[in-house]
Amino acid sequence: MKNKKKQPFDIVLFNPAPRSGVQVQRRIELPLGLLCSATPLDLEAYKIKIIDGFVNPNWKKELIQSISQKPICFGVTSMTGPQILRAIEACHIVRENNPQIPIVWGGIHASLLPEQTLKSPYADIIVEGEGEITFKELVKALESNSPLKTVTGIYYNENGQVCNTGMRDFADLDSQPPLSYHLVDINKYRRRLFGIDHVSLNSSRGCIYRCSFCWDPVLHRRKWRAMKPDTIISHIERIIRDYDIHGFLFTDDHFFIDMERAYEFLEKTIKNKLHISISKLQIRADTLCRMDKDFFKLLVKAGVKRLSIGVESGSQRILDLLRKDITIDQIISANEKLAAYPIVPVYLFMMGLPTETRDELKQSITLAERLVDENPYAVKTFNIYTPYPGTELFKLVSEMGLNVPNKLEEWSRFNFRNIPKESVWISNEMSRLIEGLDFPLMFLGKGHFVNPYKKTNPFAVIFAKMYYHFARYRIKNLDVRFPLETKLAKGLGLFARQD
Repeated sequence: MKNKKKQPFDIVLFNPAPRSGVQVQRRIELPLGLLCSATPLDLEAYKIKIIDGFVNPNWKKELIQSISQKPICFGVTSMTGPQILRAIEACHIVRENNPQIPIVWGGIHASLLPEQTLKSPYADIIVEGEGEITFKELVKALESNSPLKTVTGIYYNENGQVCNTGMRDFADLDSQPPLSYHLVDINKYRRRLFGIDHVSLNSSRGCIYRCSFCWDPVLHRRKWRAMKPDTIISHIERIIRDYDIHGFLFTDDHFFIDMERAYEFLEKTIKNKLHISISKLQIRADTLCRMDKDFFKLLVKAGVKRLSIGVESGSQRILDLLRKDITIDQIISANEKLAAYPIVPVYLFMMGLPTETRDELKQSITLAERLVDENPYAVKTFNIYTPYPGTELFKLVSEMGLNVPNKLEEWSRFNFRNIPKESVWISNEMSRLIEGLDFPLMFLGKGHFVNPYKKTNPFAVIFAKMYYHFARYRIKNLDVRFPLETKLAKGLGLFARQD
């Protein structure tokens, strides 16, 4: 029997990975942004192909095959940073193999810098912000050869001029259809944590807070929108029913902005006997300070295993610069309250912040060590500050001499794991200190170098135990002479986030 000829795709979407090569723990998460944009079109029977560089290292072959019969458009998403290089690489393949396919960019970076992104020879149209409605209208306009000016929420070139059709209103999350998970192989996105398979889930967008380093206030304009508890429950029940997945990683920027909503949701997971594991919820330290014992007990009973908490710095001056609107005392108090419950707090720190001194970095290290030592469940992670265009802190580093990239590809150097040459706000001394401590800081604390809630490569565990005491020496003495292990670890792709 002859093989049935594959039908051409109407739309091809690409999620670029930030890097290739071997990694001890490659984190793979559902491409929720692409699924959100693809679902409305899928429900209207458009044939959609999602290619994910995180899942398929041979994505180039898959891409060439997918665009062989000219689709309506090719779409790509990217954060600011190294993802951009893979995104450009994919767009170059599209241009070479089928140059008439319109290339559409979406995601955080293109939304922050739409006009600059549009100057790239690999971008034809920019979808700004949320894509559910905008992308659907754009595809229909391209399909019918209708004027693009009828589509709100995009940037495009016309007769050498950049055209902007205006900003679209935010989507009503409660009215959005369940995601078309069949567009991906969901089994490839299962993450085994606490012995249970998890996938990513989103129940709200935006944040009301004013953190000066964060891109969220720029794109979401400090407006928070959320699904009702019953809507979240229905999405969870569908995933359990269709895929037998009982663990969830919430990507909400701050799940607990409306504490009554959060409480009601947690109560309903128990009432509905969902028996789920919730291994990621983002929360602020001051929010934890407002919780009483009943709330903490409810978190445990509802299956909450892990909370992500943005501490950022152990220096109050730096926290004020970042407009975190929290205090060091609140962070310590939150940790003390959490220590009484079997919940893993993941404390997120940054280094390489503008005006940060050696002593202030030491304060961050001291605070991180105190948190993980006073709470047996706690872990921490240190990342290097990345300036996002349009943020308040970006304006400061620009005033300090940042050579702002003027080409799309130049933004690929900005990465939470390295200090690019443009980082003029960091002195040479601080730069050497940060890069030298980047790897050793993974081992900060009394044996906290292996996360207790996920499977770790056994060779990594052996290496960690051998290296631990030397790492502790480097951290204690801020001694970064001859940082060979850091260079080796980066070269081999051993770095992985702990969240």
